[in-house]
Amino acid sequence: MRSFINPFLAVILAGLLAACSSTPTEEDTSSTDTMGQNTQTTPTTPVERPKPSKPETSSIPLTAENFHNHPSNYDGTTDTRVIYFAFDSNTVPAAAFESLRAHAKYLKENPNAKVRLEGHADERGTREYNVALSERRSEAVQKFLRVQGVSASQLETVAYGEEKPAAFGHTEMDWAKNRRVVLNYTAGRP
Repeated sequence: MRSFINPFLAVILAGLLAACSSTPTEEDTSSTDTMGQNTQTTPTTPVERPKPSKPETSSIPLTAENFHNHPSNYDGTTDTRVIYFAFDSNTVPAAAFESLRAHAKYLKENPNAKVRLEGHADERGTREYNVALSERRSEAVQKFLRVQGVSASQLETVAYGEEKPAAFGHTEMDWAKNRRVVLNYTAGRP
């Protein structure tokens, strides 16, 4: 029994020593990087990193299939007033998140501002279905803004269905432009 405990104890001790060791961090080695010069380290304030620039969109082809999520449609500011949706979908596209967060920030900072969320659909489907789909789209944007802390009293939803197209053609790209929610400020425009 004694011969089993000694190797077992040795393994446990080795594991503890390995767990206690650490590799030096950049801060730990910064004072030794000056090749033995006597330097004093002073606390530094964190450097604010620049925000990443808008991705280059010229290399990403703009197609009807990716139109709703194409970076060229969204700039991450309140200047973006149209949120596009995929075919037969009311899911807010990920590319629009930063722009919607900018609107939410503006609305929270300006409690007198009000926005009408106007839902639209393309011409395919019945009028009734398209009105219901456009309503779900405007409600999805409303829910996103509410989760960000915007007051319900600042938001109004409207469903136009296919009645107010942005593009009048009958191509996939025209339909992609018509599947949208428009943020229309009725008071306190940014």
